[in-house]
Amino acid sequence: MIDLSTLRRIPLFRDFTDEQLSQVLATVSDRRFAKHQFVVREGEPGDTFFVIAAGSVAVCRVGPDGRETILSILKEGDFFGEMSMFDSSLRSASIKTLTDVEVGAVRQTDFLALIDRNPQIGKLLVIELSERLRAANALIAATTSQDIRARLASLLLNLAEQFGEAVDNGTRITLRLTNQEMANMIGTTRETVNRTLNRFWDDRLVDMRTAHVVVTEPDKLRSLIP
Repeated sequence: MIDLSTLRRIPLFRDFTDEQLSQVLATVSDRRFAKHQFVVREGEPGDTFFVIAAGSVAVCRVGPDGRETILSILKEGDFFGEMSMFDSSLRSASIKTLTDVEVGAVRQTDFLALIDRNPQIGKLLVIELSERLRAANALIAATTSQDIRARLASLLLNLAEQFGEAVDNGTRITLRLTNQEMANMIGTTRETVNRTLNRFWDDRLVDMRTAHVVVTEPDKLRSLIP
């Protein structure tokens, strides 16, 4: 259940007083989704803003050829659904859970009133959206100019930074992605990701003896990226 301590961990509300957080909490409804469920779908009307209290989700789109592309991964403390709050547009992407997820949902009228009362949210939204745009541009550049080894190396390093925990032999990526999901992130096939991961394992760049990939040689992975 989302409470004041949960809201305090969300960067969007980092400068709020207890009174302001209580006002936010009054507008939030809890929602829970199991792994691999859609929270919202591309093209649907949107009237709800979401903050992630626990778990991780993928932001994805389906191209004209039917192929799914994962644009980014959001985790605890991140938010989504903000664009349709401002212009009442249709959802520009789908949000699919990668784990069991708990979100706080805020309806459009409450969200806009919240921004009116607390202008600092607008500033934080702009900062976060700018960072996301830079990350998206970097991903587009990487997938069009780098070979598969470089793309996968970059992805593993980013995942280790976002979802890594230190273990004896390196950094374990706590978020479990399927090879297909990784392929959807770097614009290739599941088979290619599988072959490339096995080569990384043969070269001792990663350890895949458990369900979680461990990055064992981050510097060598970085050397593969132009």
